Amino acid sequence: MTTAITILLRFQDGGMGYLQNADVTAGTTGEEIQTSNATTLLNQVASVAGGQAFNNRVVTHAVAKAVTQNAATASVMWCTIRDAQGRIICPIVGSGGQVSSMPALYKPVRLSTGITFWGAWQIGSDAANLYASLTVCTPQKCDVFFAQGSDAAAVELLNASGSSIGQSMQGTTSGAMWGVYPGAPGVNNQGAGVSALWVTDAQGQLKALVPPGGGGSSAGSGGALPAPVTFPVRFTQNDSAYVATDT
Repeated sequence: MTTAITILLRFQDGGMGYLQNADVTAGTTGEEIQTSNATTLLNQVASVAGGQAFNNRVVTHAVAKAVTQNAATASVMWCTIRDAQGRIICPIVGSGGQVSSMPALYKPVRLSTGITFWGAWQIGSDAANLYASLTVCTPQKCDVFFAQGSDAAAVELLNASGSSIGQSMQGTTSGAMWGVYPGAPGVNNQGAGVSALWVTDAQGQLKALVPPGGGGSSAGSGGALPAPVTFPVRFTQNDSAYVATDT
């Protein structure tokens, strides 16, 4: 069974865009999601990078959907818009095939050649060793942190380069954060873990608690989108983010 990630876009000029990768491999690496014409059902060019296809248009709203053929187990781990150097410009919130909304982006993004769209997914289940992800946005930058859960043990979330949340985001203040853990029923079903992703300072003091959504699998939250927490958190170099599951 293959799993597709689809991204729906709305532009500032009122137009729309449709991107889809029909066979994305599960895991934290993710794959590029390019334009699709849905086998000629849609009047747009197919298999072109989003920035090239919609050059100079401004994305204001977007949503990502992960769907596995004949199953309801796919969960969106993360989805991002990246610049020509691969840096995250802005994340896109995502869920499963029954998602029914298209929220505003954290910030509008003007597309240009070199800008690409990426997404990653995993199978949701009743398990303690699924991947947790934490998406963080500040006015200066956005990043995604993830780690594989371990039953009743704290595991630090790191970005794709292996940096902690403090190393990546130091000197910035969060504007939005959301978490995903596609476990059924939740990240801490048995009570010996922590029922949120959390951020601490160098002394271990709590700075943030981010309750994770399920990312879209039937084992997690169905079609519900993870909701961001928007309280401000000032990041310093030695801050760390963690997950501790117990399912």
